[in-house]
Amino acid sequence: MKTKNDWCFRFFNSPDYLTIYKDMTGPARTQTELQFCKSVLRWKRKDRILDAPCGAGRHSLQAALRGYNITGLDFSTYLLHTAQEKSMRLPNQSPRPLWVRGLLQNLPFATHTFDSVICMSSSFGYGDTEEENLRVMNEFARVLKPGGRVLIDLMNRHFIISHLHPVFTSLQQGLYVREERMLTDNEHRLHNRISVEDQQGNKRTYLYNPWLYNGWELALLANQAGLQAENIYGN
Repeated sequence: MKTKNDWCFRFFNSPDYLTIYKDMTGPARTQTELQFCKSVLRWKRKDRILDAPCGAGRHSLQAALRGYNITGLDFSTYLLHTAQEKSMRLPNQSPRPLWVRGLLQNLPFATHTFDSVICMSSSFGYGDTEEENLRVMNEFARVLKPGGRVLIDLMNRHFIISHLHPVFTSLQQGLYVREERMLTDNEHRLHNRISVEDQQGNKRTYLYNPWLYNGWELALLANQAGLQAENIYGN
């Protein structure tokens, strides 16, 4: 399953990832995001929903608590294992999410399987090339039922350009984090070198290199995949 895009596999299979972004993935934010998904995608109880990638399952688990039939897909063995452990604590009356390991650019599902797809937390744009990102969009379109909808949550490229801090440091649960950021590929890609040091003095380094889009650029990519941009949201 591993591809040449190794930075994804290393970063998202590390416990450090969840620690670094813990403050941005708390219950209040998750509840707000899920309510937004439910509203704009017009979820019904009988719908089949795909959360791709699902990470450690924060959206899938909350959707299951509300009685929705949801499948969570991710390539990270570590994050999927974390999601599975959390799902064991769901009430007995709640449906259990189906957890699947796979790649966005080759979704292991039949055509026209899902009523809606959610791609949250700036998890789109991890391809080695822009063509690979289009392949992911094509896969979203393929697995959607006719009339289905996909919601993609991203950082706005123009916001990042105007607000980027070249160096950002933080302390997350005893983990010292230093991020060194720059824009590449004509300001269409973020290059973020993330260095961490734990309380025992152990040091680790990760890369985070997503492609960046504004709403119109993402809408154009969706159109190339045969999807029609219904709305662009932002705040």
